[in-house]
Amino acid sequence: MTTRRWRCTAGLFAFLLFSPPLTAQTPAEPPPSRSRSVAADDMRWQQQTPNLPIMIGELWGDRRVDGGFGELVRLPPGFDSGLHAHSGDFHGVLTKGVWIHEGPGGEGQNTRLLPGSYVRQAGGEMHIDRCVSEGPCVLFLFQYARADIIWPNRQ
Repeated sequence: MTTRRWRCTAGLFAFLLFSPPLTAQTPAEPPPSRSRSVAADDMRWQQQTPNLPIMIGELWGDRRVDGGFGELVRLPPGFDSGLHAHSGDFHGVLTKGVWIHEGPGGEGQNTRLLPGSYVRQAGGEMHIDRCVSEGPCVLFLFQYARADIIWPNRQ
C-alpha cells in the first residue's frame, strides 16, 4: 500500500471511528418551521400561578418540562416575592421598570437594577425579587430546567 493510500485509509477510518452516530446529531426538539415575531401589544399574558400576581408571556419552549424556555415576566409595582428559590438556574434581563434582586446573604439588596441589567440566579439558592418602580417590571427570563418555586418553609 502506498503512503498516500495508507494516509487516506487511516484518515477515513479515524473519521468513521470517532464521528458520533447520525442519530446523536438529531436535535431533541425540531427547530421551528418558520420565523416568529410578536409585537409587544400582541403579547398574550397569563397568570403564572393562581396565588401570585405575576404575569408571564411565553416566547418559546415549555416551562413545565426540562429542556429550556424563554418568557417575559411582568411584576406589578410594589411586588415583593418573599424568600424563595428555583430548582434550576435562570438568566434574567430587565426590560422595563426598576428591579431589586436580593441574592443569598442579602447580596444586591440595595442595588436598583435598571433596564438592560442582567441577573444569573443559581438553582437552589434562596433569593428575593422586588419591583420598586411606579410601573410594572418586565423581565426576559431564560431557564434550562422546568419552572418551579421552592418556598423555605415548605418541603
